[in-house]
Amino acid sequence: MLTVEEELRKNGIFEEIPLTEEQKEQITSYVVTSLCNRFPELRLNFYALSNSINSLNMYVASMSEGSVGACYFYRNSSMYFRKGLKFEKMKRLAVHECIHHMQEIKNDKGVLTRMGLCSYLHGKAYGNALNEAAVQLMSSYANNEMPETENFYGITLPSDSPTYYPLLCNLMKQIGILTSFETLFNSTFYTNDAFFDIFKSSFGENNAFELQKDFEKILEKENKINKLIVKKETEDLSAKKMQSLEKAIEKGKKGVQKQFLTTQNLIITSFFDAKIKKIQTEEDADNYRKTLYNMVNLIGKTADYNFFNEYYIKKMTELDNKYTKFAQTTSIAVVKKNKFTELLEAIKNLFKSKPKDVQDISDYYSK
Repeated sequence: MLTVEEELRKNGIFEEIPLTEEQKEQITSYVVTSLCNRFPELRLNFYALSNSINSLNMYVASMSEGSVGACYFYRNSSMYFRKGLKFEKMKRLAVHECIHHMQEIKNDKGVLTRMGLCSYLHGKAYGNALNEAAVQLMSSYANNEMPETENFYGITLPSDSPTYYPLLCNLMKQIGILTSFETLFNSTFYTNDAFFDIFKSSFGENNAFELQKDFEKILEKENKINKLIVKKETEDLSAKKMQSLEKAIEKGKKGVQKQFLTTQNLIITSFFDAKIKKIQTEEDADNYRKTLYNMVNLIGKTADYNFFNEYYIKKMTELDNKYTKFAQTTSIAVVKKNKFTELLEAIKNLFKSKPKDVQDISDYYSK
């Protein structure tokens, strides 16, 4: 096993300079206040959380190009910030890394076994991308970042984290809305299985594990692109090599776009295909329709993305058949037909209408 110093160097962290006690205290205060204010349902102990975070070693260090700017290293319980960052930026980045610190579970030998939604077995991580997305979603919310509609890799999507993991955060928000944000954040922070239980029951066990792998694929593809971009910007390359590098970057971006849409489509189909089978009443049917319809304001879209439009119409047809079975009187049947006709008319302009304002995560709490 590599020593702590060797592993830090391997990850591009050099020349550590300790933060002052005053700086540590300010970071601790900011992080703890932000988390306690934004996540009251976690019932965080302000003083215990403060003591835990303030006990960390914190350093400013030279870090590899392309790094996010902050890193928590569990082996020596230390946090590193890239040299040159403004202090306000450091405080905001610290939220993500401090959540990682609170997540970690080690065995008797001090080896990391679990961290939030991620498990470690025989040196391999399972669920790392899911965990990073959930932690960043929590961090953006704690930092009061405003959701924005942006374009990444040709995908237009609303993101609560436009700077870090925007695609993964968007997908995780979709899953959180369809399951339970409260359970998602509880499992992320306290490292328990409650979220995975809901995840598997709502999407199907096989689909849940497939989505976990899809998240990893997106993260891996984005990391490869970032490395190519850093190489392009930092190395003195010939025109031929530069052209080859640019082609590789464009190919990588198309790969990310394809993987994102594949993952998004699986989120939609696995949840709503299973959900429609459980509908027993007209109220169930109406809630199903509203939930599916509202997804249009959350999903990512490309210029030629028609999947959701077609899927919506298909499910509304199935729902119409459900309504027919539920109808016990003529009046109910008439209401059903009018409602369905209106929906089919509305769907024609579903993607042409002006997007609604992106909603904050808090809008979905306690629903």
